[in-house]
Amino acid sequence: MMRAMSRCPEVTRSRERVRGFTLMELMIVLVILGVILGVALPGFRNLTLATRLTNYVNEFVAGIYTARGEAIKRNTNVRLCASADWLTCATSGGWAQGWIVTDPNNVVIREYPGLETGFSMTESGGAHTLTFDSTGYAGVSTTFNLCRHTPSLGYQGRQVSISITGRSNVTRTTPSSCP
Repeated sequence: MMRAMSRCPEVTRSRERVRGFTLMELMIVLVILGVILGVALPGFRNLTLATRLTNYVNEFVAGIYTARGEAIKRNTNVRLCASADWLTCATSGGWAQGWIVTDPNNVVIREYPGLETGFSMTESGGAHTLTFDSTGYAGVSTTFNLCRHTPSLGYQGRQVSISITGRSNVTRTTPSSCP
């Protein structure tokens, strides 16, 4: 014989009351989140700055290869130069203001924006222009130093070396200061 099961109203009501967190549980979760954020945010900021530095180096190397490739393709001299206005080559200021790739008629082939505040880029000889000939040779070997001002721990710099043949090489550095 089958018996009908009846629900006890008191059991149903007690199950309905257990629906959320207690104030103590909520406070513990907030404390744990605060500790995790306190530890993670400085590391995340450092990661963000390192990523930006890497992006700037990659854009600069892309500019080098664009200028070199265009010189070979067009069978003429092509310049990579610092530029503040993205229209003409600069004669003063630094590479941090931006750079452009131009043909012999000063027609801009490609422009690259400058660096954000907190980053700097200098060329070892102080030159504002690098010219690639029709064979892809740069004619001079030079070194560019990119760095970030803060935080001052770890590999905060990159050195881009360009050989006479126009090839570039990137090295991580730990500069003592970032101009």
